[in-house]
Amino acid sequence: MQNVQLIIRNNAFLRQRKLTRLVLGYNIGLQLEPRAFAGLFNLQHFFLDKCSLNDSILSESYLQHLFSLELLDLSYNELARLRPGLFFSKLTRFTKLNLKLNQIRGLCEEDLVGFRGKYFTYMNLTSNLFGRMYEGNFDWETCGNPFRGMAFNILDLSSYGFNIITTRNFFNAIQGTQIDHLIFSGHLGKGFSYDRLPDPDETTFEGLMNSKIKHFDLSNSYIFALQRAVFSSLKAAIIIDISGNKINQIERNAFSGLQGHLRLLNLSSNLLGEIASHTFTNLTDLRVLDLSYNHIGVLGHKAFSGLPRLRALYLTGNSLRILGSPASLPNLDYLLLNDNKLTSLYHITDMGMNSLHVDVSDNRLTNLKDVHLIVTNFKRLQNFFYSGNHMKWCTLDQNIRIHYNNSLQVLDLHDSSLQIIWEQGKCFDLFDHLENLLSLSINFNSLTTLPQGIFRGLSSIIELDLSHNSLTYLQPGVFPVSLKKLDLSNNYLASPDPMTFQSLIFLDLAANRFHCDCSLEKFLKWLNETNVTFLSPTEDFICEFPAALHNLPLLNYTTSTEPCEEDDEKAVHGLKFALFIFTALLVIAVILSGIVYARFRGHVFIIYKKIIGRVLEGPKPVALLEEVPYDVFLCFSNSDYRWVEAVLLNKLDNQFSEENIFHCCFEARDFLPGEDHLSNIREAIWGSRKTVCIISKEFLKDGWCLEAFTLAQCRMLEELTNILIILVVGKVGIRLLNYLLYINSMEFAPPTPYSFTDKRLFLLKSCLLPKTTQMRGVRKKENSESVGQKTKTMSCKTLKLLIHLRRTSRVKG
Repeated sequence: MQNVQLIIRNNAFLRQRKLTRLVLGYNIGLQLEPRAFAGLFNLQHFFLDKCSLNDSILSESYLQHLFSLELLDLSYNELARLRPGLFFSKLTRFTKLNLKLNQIRGLCEEDLVGFRGKYFTYMNLTSNLFGRMYEGNFDWETCGNPFRGMAFNILDLSSYGFNIITTRNFFNAIQGTQIDHLIFSGHLGKGFSYDRLPDPDETTFEGLMNSKIKHFDLSNSYIFALQRAVFSSLKAAIIIDISGNKINQIERNAFSGLQGHLRLLNLSSNLLGEIASHTFTNLTDLRVLDLSYNHIGVLGHKAFSGLPRLRALYLTGNSLRILGSPASLPNLDYLLLNDNKLTSLYHITDMGMNSLHVDVSDNRLTNLKDVHLIVTNFKRLQNFFYSGNHMKWCTLDQNIRIHYNNSLQVLDLHDSSLQIIWEQGKCFDLFDHLENLLSLSINFNSLTTLPQGIFRGLSSIIELDLSHNSLTYLQPGVFPVSLKKLDLSNNYLASPDPMTFQSLIFLDLAANRFHCDCSLEKFLKWLNETNVTFLSPTEDFICEFPAALHNLPLLNYTTSTEPCEEDDEKAVHGLKFALFIFTALLVIAVILSGIVYARFRGHVFIIYKKIIGRVLEGPKPVALLEEVPYDVFLCFSNSDYRWVEAVLLNKLDNQFSEENIFHCCFEARDFLPGEDHLSNIREAIWGSRKTVCIISKEFLKDGWCLEAFTLAQCRMLEELTNILIILVVGKVGIRLLNYLLYINSMEFAPPTPYSFTDKRLFLLKSCLLPKTTQMRGVRKKENSESVGQKTKTMSCKTLKLLIHLRRTSRVKG
């Protein structure tokens, strides 16, 4: 705002051809020379409000060079008569004109010739004085239609100079002018107590019959009663706004003539006290009815009848205590009953059970069962607002069951005293079946803790508001994994657990009471590393406790205090656990080692001997088959010679028969006479590939036989090979067999030769055969081809598995 009078000379903007917006407002006493705005060919928006300009700004040539002008603001000036110059016909883009709060006293047809042929998207003539020109004996027919040849999208004629008579005369004067949106606020109507002033009637707006008005705004006037067919002249009206009046009465058929085209009726902020069944009977195509902020305390029987297509009903801010028995509204999507005095929701399902959005917040409801009632019966419900109702009890009807596939997405229960209900141990299943819920608000409920599993049914929840409660601790896993946005501001969280927030993207922790000690370090570390977006600056987080750190910024805590020393128990916790694991494994290993050794001590000894032999003594050279003089040494008592000759020698030794393939050694034939007997035994054992001991009672009584058996055992243990084969002949007791504990392969033979079968003989031959292929030539002497094939693949180990001794069984001959 200029304190010095501004004078704009000719050609002042001559070189500002690219300028598109010029603001010269609030230059009181502005003086212009005729070519002051020459050169502003591209100027689009021009503001000259409150510059003390008069009629000449439009009638003279100041604006004729503004060929691109679209908007001209001349509000708060001193124009007394509207006489635009003829050059405005060349300003083809000019569509917006603001003449608010000027002193225009007359509008006649001859004055506005310069605007003929124009379509104004916006013209504001608010608070001028031309309404008074239609009073008394003014010849408005001679004045003509000031808007002839013009059309308007929005025309604002709000003024305090119109009354019922001047309004009727003015509308008759502009009859036929095309106006889409007409704003006509002012002193129209008699108000609450001025009975001498009339309200509009069915003749008041007759002049607008052919104007095709779609949006008629009569808000902020003083209409007290809507008389019969008052708007019947508005044949094309879609929206009628009569909010902010003093309407207390609606006569029968007041909306006659609007059926079939009126879609929105705004009656908010009036003085209505009741709704009767006939109030809106003619509005068959009405979609939105706004009755908010009246004084409606009663809904008559079948109220809202005749509104089959109503989609939204706003009853916010009234005085309803009960809903009565209104008419059914089958197509209602939005039902707003908030800020009333409702104590019961009885008949709400009859009123709009197909609604998508229901708001009953800030009433006087006290039973939480209403939530179950609404969610169960409103099958299409998506948004439900129940906040501001102070709950006292929760008495659920056992017959009410919320369906799992309910459509509820937004639930607002803030300031509903949930802490009182949950302290009583009731309604813990409040959210169990709301699997499609996306947003939940339970702030301002004085919650000190969250019941375990209270959110278990919210499998799709994304946003949760827990602000302004008294939470001090959050149980791990209390929030669903689908949660993305959480508001915990204004609580009492001292040391939040970061694991509670692992699924979040947005988090608000403002105004919590953090306790800055070592228990907060985990949270501080997470705070510096997390990718979560905080809805309030983390720089504003401060320490509340202890007193020495009061108001210290949380982010400065670690730098301004000494690092925390971990408590001894925590420091050695990991070590104790490691020692426990090691000790347990050691004990298990010792026990298993004892069991393995007891069960497999023989195998362990063999492995031990092999390792000692290979590491300390090195591998022993394998003697060639040609260097061994005998294939087998037969050790037996002389008393058993006949059995041995009949069973073994005749079928094994090649000197007894040319068909036999083994070269056998036995005492009676092959021991050197005169040689030491023990030496003969040793040479026979080490000079044979195998040793066969024929055990009988006589064998166990013969000292030389037992000595030979001992030497064979020593060779077997030294070479760790299965060189010793035992045949038990006859009945030998278990006690006598204790001598043979370390023998792995044993065959029980019958005492009579004919009982020794070919199968037994075949197994014995298989064990005596060498593993190498050096005997390949000898095997050709076998008569049976099948026996020869089996002999090639059979080993002593096979014999051991087939004829092993079961020490606990009774020996059978």
